[in-house]
Amino acid sequence: MRTLIIGAGASGLAAAVTLKRDCPAMDVVLVEKLSEPGRKILATGNGRCNLTNTDISVSWYHGDSSLIYTVLNTFQTEDCLDFFHSLGLLTLEEEGRVYPLSMNAATVRNVLLEEVERLGITVAFDFAVGSIAPGFTVTDKSGERTLHGDFVLLALGGKADAAHGTDGDGYPLLKQLGIRYAPISPSLTALKTDDRIRPLKGLRFRGSAALLDGNDDLIGKEEGELQFTNNGLSGIPAFQLSGDAAVLTKTKTLTAQLDFCPNLPDVAVLDYLEDRRMHGSPDEPVLHLLTGILQEKLARFLLEELGMDADTPVHRLRTEDLASLAEQVKGYKLTVTGTKSFKDAQVTRGGVPVDELVDGTLESRVVPNLWFAGELLNVDGACGGYNLHFAWGSGILAAKEIAQRAENI
Repeated sequence: MRTLIIGAGASGLAAAVTLKRDCPAMDVVLVEKLSEPGRKILATGNGRCNLTNTDISVSWYHGDSSLIYTVLNTFQTEDCLDFFHSLGLLTLEEEGRVYPLSMNAATVRNVLLEEVERLGITVAFDFAVGSIAPGFTVTDKSGERTLHGDFVLLALGGKADAAHGTDGDGYPLLKQLGIRYAPISPSLTALKTDDRIRPLKGLRFRGSAALLDGNDDLIGKEEGELQFTNNGLSGIPAFQLSGDAAVLTKTKTLTAQLDFCPNLPDVAVLDYLEDRRMHGSPDEPVLHLLTGILQEKLARFLLEELGMDADTPVHRLRTEDLASLAEQVKGYKLTVTGTKSFKDAQVTRGGVPVDELVDGTLESRVVPNLWFAGELLNVDGACGGYNLHFAWGSGILAAKEIAQRAENI
């Protein structure tokens, strides 16, 4: 019997190794459109490969909760570590994020590839799949190369980060096979806003960002280091909000509310400004009131937004002027117009939903002996190793299900 695993990324490599270990008699073939496998792994975690997290739970994921539970119930942090330790990989942990001891993503890919070679798994390189006929016959886009298999696992990834091979070529295959998938959009990418913040391009600050709908109801809030771009916001907090923003800005007007001093209550900021005014020189510029809490470039910008001259003497300020300034520091608002494209995103939101799968498995309801793993499924996670964890876990679970099916034939 033969299994064709289409896509030699994180989920495909983990599946191939697991399937061959569990079912040595199985002919396992990795089908990869690029000339090398696992290219996207090299880019994860800023080249360090944040391969899992010590806090794995459904709360860190978006998508079909029952599908998330299906994978996480069989694959927790310790299972992930056991898998990689079995490959000889040593790891370290930083604030919950788990990395290879080498702090180099190539190490993770290399131990996987060495095991692929040791197990005798075939890799068909430069094979861009153009069609799949149930049964299975898999043909490349040129129509010149064909592979046959008893089982197929689709592990092609989503549409994010096409430079590393995931350009969305799995979705036409789903349509060919009559498999429905939830609408896709970019996630873990920068937010796009109105261009008022263009003068702040490149400025970094530690703060919080809240995503609000048109009624100022909270959609989500994240804290950490943010960076202004020429047309928006970057940084992990912005990335965490981008999945919702990409979907909702198609039909709604959204606002990003920035808090530049998240560790201080609103009243504390106002008290600080009033205290500075009271104990300082009445002729010192208003800019000096902000010196102790904000970068000068940001302080000048916020004053300008309020129509205040940074050199205005503080004795000219009214109490309501200080209140407005405190409000800007604690809740500066920008209109969110969307997100950056799939090209700049880390993951894809949307994909094959749970009702397209046999209950409690990753097998297709529509096409028997066809499985799915990784980003092609309707699951995406937060920054912090959660997406790679799901990729490994879903690939391993699909492989175990295929091995069990093969034993029962």
